[in-house]
Amino acid sequence: MYELDEKLKPYYAELDPKKRLELLNALPDDETKDILYKIYHNRYSDHENKGRKNVDWWLWRTICLIQLYGRGGFFKRFRDREIVTIIDELLMNDPDTPFLYYEYRNVAARYLSTCKSGGYASRLMGLRQASDEEKVLKACEDIWQMSRGVAKSTGKEEQMNLWCEALRDELYEYDSICLAEYHRLEGGK
Repeated sequence: MYELDEKLKPYYAELDPKKRLELLNALPDDETKDILYKIYHNRYSDHENKGRKNVDWWLWRTICLIQLYGRGGFFKRFRDREIVTIIDELLMNDPDTPFLYYEYRNVAARYLSTCKSGGYASRLMGLRQASDEEKVLKACEDIWQMSRGVAKSTGKEEQMNLWCEALRDELYEYDSICLAEYHRLEGGK
């Protein structure tokens, strides 16, 4: 959807933060590199100032979005405030749309890379391991909840549109059954 310069493809394809920084440092100095540094430092910073290193803050916030999905009732006001905070932290109001689109896809790819582990989507306190197909279906559900599910349930669809689009696009490349499952989660629309 968004045009990506060939020199940036290795950077966005890399999931390891240290290797991503090496690739970023190797890029020629220009305005693009400055924007990418801004995004990189926002994503891999210790936002809580607890002295932690190598924190992928955006990945952590995607997990928070899953936890916030479906929260309502008594917790609705807390949930809504937290969603607004996450929208700000993930730069969803930033004008650097093409760069953010690919950064969001990278976050989704990093999350999806963890969904193939042995314990992912297991049941009965880990005693029943999930099949490969169950893992893919659970990954679809997670991605949908942290994007479209939260956006729809909080009325933030417009603000979260690029986020939702990027995560959906990355999910579609993850496995061939994701398109049908995502469509089902959307309510068949």
